[in-house]
Amino acid sequence: MTRFAPLKRIFFSLFVIANCLFGLPVSASDPQTQMENKAFKEAVKAVKNRNYAHAITLFEAQAKMARHDAQHNLAVLLNAGKGRPRNYVDALFWSWQAQLGGIEDAEDLANDIVDLLPPKVADEVRSRVGEALQARIDANDLNAIPQFANYHLTILAEPDYGNAYIWYSIAAAINLPETSDARDDAESQIDSKNLVELQMKTQTLFDKYKFKPLPATGKEGKNDS
Repeated sequence: MTRFAPLKRIFFSLFVIANCLFGLPVSASDPQTQMENKAFKEAVKAVKNRNYAHAITLFEAQAKMARHDAQHNLAVLLNAGKGRPRNYVDALFWSWQAQLGGIEDAEDLANDIVDLLPPKVADEVRSRVGEALQARIDANDLNAIPQFANYHLTILAEPDYGNAYIWYSIAAAINLPETSDARDDAESQIDSKNLVELQMKTQTLFDKYKFKPLPATGKEGKNDS
């Protein structure tokens, strides 16, 4: 893979940001979300106007609050070297977080970037992503729990089914949607002799964080077990 193919796709991504995301609706009623959406639209407008420095500042602020579309857009700009000098390390850091947040294009971007970095550097970025997810869990961001589980399967150089099982088990226990099947899939990859120990570790973490099940009402809250 050459360095030119990813760059060509990045400029297309910038076009998509400016033209397809500009009409982002403000559907949430709480003032904080409306403020975030307003800032996001301002950042997209800045991209459209080629004011990349302003855009990257706005996207970065939202990326740090775990807004995954902003993380992806920040990664796009950092990878393209728009608004700031090109930075593959930070672009990979944000694109992996966006990928874990469900932004499909972020996975392609991350795959392009990781091929350009020495393995040791890529592993350092993996550690940073893990630390960021752990910090979100420590701050009681429940959405980070299944993402941390998926991190152990898709971001690490080699899948860690044990830790994925632990965090998917916690996610399923508190009724986060679409996590029971993921827990069971991870369990199917684990030697039965290790399950008791992993379940004990899960319970220890569950008690440490004092997790409480969410209401299992409606489609979004329904546990799929």
